[in-house]
Amino acid sequence: MDAGIVTTHIPPAKGYGGVSVTASVLTKAWAERGHKMVLVASDESIDGRLRPEQVCLGKEVEVKLYHCYGFRRWGFGLGAIPALFKLCRTAPVVYIHGIATWPSTLAAVFCSLLRRPFMVAVHGGLMPEHVDLIRREKPHKWLFYKWLTFPTLRRAIAVHCTSETEAEGVHNVLGEDARILLVPNGIDSSEFKVAKYPEGEGMQLCFLGHVQQEKGINAFIRAWLKVRNPEDRLVIAGRSVNGDYFEEFQALVEQAQGAIIYRGYLQRQEVMDLLACSHFLVLPSGLEEAGGMRENFGNVVAESMASGRPVLVAKGLAWDHLESFGSGFVFDRTEASVCDALRKAQSLGRWEWERMSFNGRQYVEQQLDPVRLGERVWQVLKKPGRTEQPQTVTKRASL
Repeated sequence: MDAGIVTTHIPPAKGYGGVSVTASVLTKAWAERGHKMVLVASDESIDGRLRPEQVCLGKEVEVKLYHCYGFRRWGFGLGAIPALFKLCRTAPVVYIHGIATWPSTLAAVFCSLLRRPFMVAVHGGLMPEHVDLIRREKPHKWLFYKWLTFPTLRRAIAVHCTSETEAEGVHNVLGEDARILLVPNGIDSSEFKVAKYPEGEGMQLCFLGHVQQEKGINAFIRAWLKVRNPEDRLVIAGRSVNGDYFEEFQALVEQAQGAIIYRGYLQRQEVMDLLACSHFLVLPSGLEEAGGMRENFGNVVAESMASGRPVLVAKGLAWDHLESFGSGFVFDRTEASVCDALRKAQSLGRWEWERMSFNGRQYVEQQLDPVRLGERVWQVLKKPGRTEQPQTVTKRASL
């Protein structure tokens, strides 16, 4: 075994989004380079328990799943204790996806106690506004962070961040001397087919993600309703995790009188079909500042561009440079800025849209290759001659 991998959920688990998908993509990339790994995760999925043979990460990866129950979102299950202790005791190095879940916390504690080198990908858990929200409104979780999360992160080889904003959040809580590896998430563009220009009247936008305040979708809808043309449509796909917020969302859908279609949770192929018939993907995370900015990268942006779909995205993610390579529009977190971006999208002709589509696909192919990016992370993870005290890692690595 070259490394142990820890993640709370792993595809084909349904309902747990970006962290699990990133864990899968990165592990597959490492397996493609011939690295041998053991991966430990919960068996949780909203459509039934996973079995190890269902998790396809490559022949170099041995998958071990423990039974999850109770706090399923956090991957709780007592079977994680022996599985993770064995992994941390036998693996030469451990890569941990996420913070403050049951398996990620156990793995970090075990590695620290056993003096086993490890790296942590925080996956949005320390975004500045999210941390401020926890400090203000969730005192018990803040104590958990102070007593367990922060001390173990300080012992890590490096904290893997995917955007400048996420790196800023890590520096805020760990100090300016925090060891940060800044490398974006990769995406296998060969898994995505570029669809043709959507036919029909009007402009169709799509949103893929949970209907919750952190995603900013209700504020986006309010702006869209002010500037939409009669034939324009907005299709929303994703689960709801907040009753009050979802009620507000339903009222906005009703106000739109059929112009907004809510599809709920979609299977993978249904997501691809929705992208294919949409002109733009929207990602307004953090638009409602009361919810805080939690999105550290936004895998769905990369997937949309891989499918040849331009993007409308909020400023402050990993995509502030998106306009510079011509694959969409970035808006400030104000209603006026959202409206301005929407008007720009509405004014595009077919040729201009197709140029954006091409630019996005090219960017994903050239800049977000998962094997190449994964190797940059692996070189730090397996750095030769590592001493008992972790070595300093370059604090900034451009895309």
